[in-house]
Order: sequence, then structure tokens, then C-alpha cells
Amino acid sequence: MYGVAKYRWSLRLAHALDRIDAALSRLEVAATTRVQGADADHGRLTSELRELRGRNAALQAEARNVAARLDSVIERLKVVAES
Repeated sequence: MYGVAKYRWSLRLAHALDRIDAALSRLEVAATTRVQGADADHGRLTSELRELRGRNAALQAEARNVAARLDSVIERLKVVAES
């Protein structure tokens, strides 16, 4: 009887180890997929950030231009109002 119990225990242990191995394989696949996705997101975000920084610089330059033009118009209006 001891031999049969030991055999069943060995089978259960082997089955448990197979399940652990399968779970580890799934975790490795999930981790690899996540890392690859993160790398793709990083590249996309870097590109988007570069584009947005360029757009921001252009908008700041345009805002300075508009502010200067408004200051000029305000000064001309003051001259007209004073005369």
C-alpha cells in the first residue's frame, strides 16, 4: 500500500509541477508582450512629445507676435483718442 500512495503522491506532484510550469510560461509571455507594448508606447509618446513641443514653440512665437501687434494698435488708439 505504501508504494501505491507514494506513486499517487508522485503523480500529484508531477501534475502540480506541470501546472506551475504552464503558469510560468503564461507569465513570461504576458511579461514579454507587456514590455513590447511599453516599448511601442514609449516610441509613440516620444514622437508625440517632440511634435507637441514644436507646436508649443510655434504657438508661443505667434502669441508674442499677436501681443506685439495688439500693443501697437493700443498705442495708435491712445494717440487717436488724445487728439
